[in-house]
Amino acid sequence: MNNDLLVVLIVIVYIAILYTVPIILYKRKKLSGRAARNIIHFFAGLSILALYFASNKWIFFIAPLGITAIVFFSRKNTPLLNHVYNAIAEDEEKTYLQGPVLYGLSISYLILFSIVFNNNLIPLVSTLILTVSDPLAAIVGKKYGKNVLFLFGSKRTVEGSISMLISNFIIISIFFGFGMKALAIGFIITIIELISPSKIDDFTLPLSASILLINY
Repeated sequence: MNNDLLVVLIVIVYIAILYTVPIILYKRKKLSGRAARNIIHFFAGLSILALYFASNKWIFFIAPLGITAIVFFSRKNTPLLNHVYNAIAEDEEKTYLQGPVLYGLSISYLILFSIVFNNNLIPLVSTLILTVSDPLAAIVGKKYGKNVLFLFGSKRTVEGSISMLISNFIIISIFFGFGMKALAIGFIITIIELISPSKIDDFTLPLSASILLINY
């Protein structure tokens, strides 16, 4: 029990530092808001590794839910927490940080998945797809995307989707083995990302990945 509480404490401190440092750098004009958000997006998912150290995962389940609640209440007029909103909010997030909240719910869901199915690997792979494939697609699409698709109110590019497919395939193959099944699952996840509104893909990606990988 003491070890589990230590794991939870480490995760909470890790996330607190992860949010604080990029926001301080943003306020000092060393980072753009987009860069600060991307750093948080990538490194926050690494907290899923705590699954491998927690014997009572229900205790660990408390951490992402609590952090998600804090992020949810990080708004323009919330004392202290408004610094979080002002630093990383996107133009479409008028009232609260929808993307980061769904991100936190995704991590919470993956921990619950690990508890129910007694499986740490699928949550880890699903998190890597969220933290690596998704931002990679955005970066490639923004820098090299020339063939633009407008689907369900979201802007995607063919080039970004191709980079996501390749990244999905590599990540799945590293942990489950190379083959057509890895390619097929990577392709389905790419299609789901393509048709998901940009603000909810932080949830649809890990959800679909975990479901598709159950019977791999």
